[in-house]
Amino acid sequence: MSRFATSHVMWEITRDRGLAERFTADPDAVLAGRDLTEAERTALAAADLRALFQAGVHPFVLYHFALRLAGGFSMPFMERYLGQLRGLTVGSLDT
Repeated sequence: MSRFATSHVMWEITRDRGLAERFTADPDAVLAGRDLTEAERTALAAADLRALFQAGVHPFVLYHFALRLAGGFSMPFMERYLGQLRGLTVGSLDT
């Protein structure tokens, strides 16, 4: 997997509200033509934060990606976000 390509797409979505809206409506269209593996496309399209973390996406990029897709900070967002990552450790990246 290309952490850079994955992180770059996530960062673009984080920085561009319109792109985030298009991604939410049709992730496959936004990801089409990008230099991503099938596993990266699948994880991104599903906004599978756990898989993205395990693939090595930087936690800062991951958090802001999730925050953008959620429409901003709230306690329910934080509970869902942490719930998806519960039990992961830095060492789990090796497995």
